[in-house]
Amino acid sequence: MTPFELLQVLAATYETGMLFARTTQGHQARIGLAAGQVVHISYAMRRGGEALSRLAGTQSTSASFTRGLVADRHDDLPPPDLLMQALATILGAGQATLPTASGPNTVPMRSETNAPTTTTRALGDATTTATRARPVEELRRSSATIDQLRKLLVDYVGPIGGLLVDQEMEAGFKSWTELVDRLAREVSPDTEARAFRIAALRLLR
Repeated sequence: MTPFELLQVLAATYETGMLFARTTQGHQARIGLAAGQVVHISYAMRRGGEALSRLAGTQSTSASFTRGLVADRHDDLPPPDLLMQALATILGAGQATLPTASGPNTVPMRSETNAPTTTTRALGDATTTATRARPVEELRRSSATIDQLRKLLVDYVGPIGGLLVDQEMEAGFKSWTELVDRLAREVSPDTEARAFRIAALRLLR
């Protein structure tokens, strides 16, 4: 389904949470819903009607939805029918995924991060395989680091920062550098994005 079709499903089922839509310009738009009504739009450091106007010049490439409360509500958005017409054009392209059960305070981890380590060794004529779980301390350290990363991004983009980190964690990543690079695209101007990247990579060492 397209991102707009997903938005229609969310509205029809009175969902509350944040729709994240990646655009052709490489930025991420956030569309907040409360009981199926669009109450929040942010994009490229713009909010409300200004963000909607900025979005009019781009189109979505993909989208996903995360359930959770929307703290920021914008009063300068068009009436619901006109707003949905505008979003139909913006969100009419690309692929969207159905909502997941995770919320804004969860820390989705890639399966390989939590997966046990398997080793094989020869013992005489027989070969034995041992499975060793990752240390609890390592998992705790990863969770604490992600919490710090959330707080750092909040400092740069506002309350939505924590949701952005969760969204990118759900999407999966091959390295911390890839994760940070994707998050840095949400920060502007460029000088602030570079400062965020440096601080984030220092956190994740």
